[in-house]
Amino acid sequence: MNTDSPTETDRFVTTDDAAETYDVIVIGGGPAGSSAGVFTARAELDTLILEDGRSTLQKCAHLENYLGFPAGVRPKLFVALMRDHTATSGCDRLRESATTVRPDERARFAVDVADRTIRADAVLVASWSHIEYLDGFEVETVVEEHGDIEVLPADEAGRTAVDGLYAAGRIAQEPHQAIVNAGAGARTARAIIDDQRPEFYNDWVVPEGYYDYWDREVPAGVEEISHEKRQERVERSAAVMESYFARDKDVDGR
Repeated sequence: MNTDSPTETDRFVTTDDAAETYDVIVIGGGPAGSSAGVFTARAELDTLILEDGRSTLQKCAHLENYLGFPAGVRPKLFVALMRDHTATSGCDRLRESATTVRPDERARFAVDVADRTIRADAVLVASWSHIEYLDGFEVETVVEEHGDIEVLPADEAGRTAVDGLYAAGRIAQEPHQAIVNAGAGARTARAIIDDQRPEFYNDWVVPEGYYDYWDREVPAGVEEISHEKRQERVERSAAVMESYFARDKDVDGR
């Protein structure tokens, strides 16, 4: 059983290797953007996450209020876990910033990144520091309630006034807390999935035969697995997490 986590190279694609078109481009690789990417990729939407490597989370000394880590977790390890989770879920991840997002004839959006243009049917803004790249749209921005950063108004599901443009996390005025932003990203991802795959039910893994009991077909998005497959996944998850924490001191510089 291979329990190695992806290397830094494995976690990211190069600009040349990124596809020409995605179903979803997520701008921002922090908790909101990464959480959204896991959900959209697992719903079989081709997803690209743009990350500039400056997540506010990395300013934290020790992350202590994220559910599931009773003794807390080192922020750099948590960032590595996020990156690897998006990779194993099927996301492409590019270490670049969006310079411009504009309307496009071939797809709904064209996103200029470094020296090329990548297109998408949906764009999720999950990067907090600036949104000048949206100047090509007539999108209203407001100054955050307790600061001087412009934020992007959105409804509870993360939909903005521009069709196909979504916002999640701090840019949508969520509290400055990692787990809150991760939840906001997941919620907005569900809105994107509902808009692009209305037949999708839930991302849910259940025991084999679960829906036979209810005399129902397995809904879209649900996976039934055998007892043997379930045990394999339990063993692998334990081994992978053990390997992460055993090598925590090596996360710096990776």
